[in-house]
Amino acid sequence: MCISKAELDQRIRKIRNLKVLKSKTEEAIAQLESEVIEFLQETPECETVSKKGDTVLQYTGADYKATYSPQSRETVNKEEVKKLLCEDDFQKVRNVTFYHVLRIK
Repeated sequence: MCISKAELDQRIRKIRNLKVLKSKTEEAIAQLESEVIEFLQETPECETVSKKGDTVLQYTGADYKATYSPQSRETVNKEEVKKLLCEDDFQKVRNVTFYHVLRIK
């Protein structure tokens, strides 16, 4: 499908408007989530123990379960790995993903 320049301008305006709406929606969600977290933290009966034995905060409602628990993420410092490995070894463990990106300013 090929569109005209006028239609492109219209699509760009719509994208910009939707991105503003998305941003406002994400802010509203973040505010509501912080209120849920506050409830879980301030309500003693929400404290429970997970299957792994970790302390978590949890509340079960009529049609939902809200859980607030610690989570970890492991990362690797690429520059430090390069210092430890020679270039050939580094290339063996390196993984590069390519993808297309649309940017509108």
